[in-house]
Amino acid sequence: MQVKLKSSRDPGKIPSNDEIKPCKIPSNDEIKQFITQAEAIRSMITAAESFGKCIASDREKKITTSQIRNAYGTMKKLEMLGWNKQTERELWLLKPRLAYAAGRHGEGVKILKEVISTAIDCVNDADSFKRFCQFFEAIIAYHKAYGGKD
Repeated sequence: MQVKLKSSRDPGKIPSNDEIKPCKIPSNDEIKQFITQAEAIRSMITAAESFGKCIASDREKKITTSQIRNAYGTMKKLEMLGWNKQTERELWLLKPRLAYAAGRHGEGVKILKEVISTAIDCVNDADSFKRFCQFFEAIIAYHKAYGGKD
């Protein structure tokens, strides 16, 4: 489900909160499908865009890139190392890092923690790890594209 904006807006302008539809947070079943099924790529990208837009623009759920930089940086390091037992261990350790960030920051980080933690629970091999990395990266990319700030 793509989020549609009012057609009267300027294409180069970041949408206001009035122009953004209510946040669409992916369900646990959707997240599991994104991580475990390669053919779910289109729905994963659509959900990542909607969720990234939400955490960049919604006043109550808005988060900054600096609030999630630590977890994202760790994920990128693990991605470069490739899937192995140590990567799996470090991936699971992202969950308490996200919980810590959620405790320090607002509602948006708490929601991101739930989404990413659910995705981590679905990772069990190299392919699902790759899809997890793609999902996390897509959320961050759309967050930045829709005005996420430091």
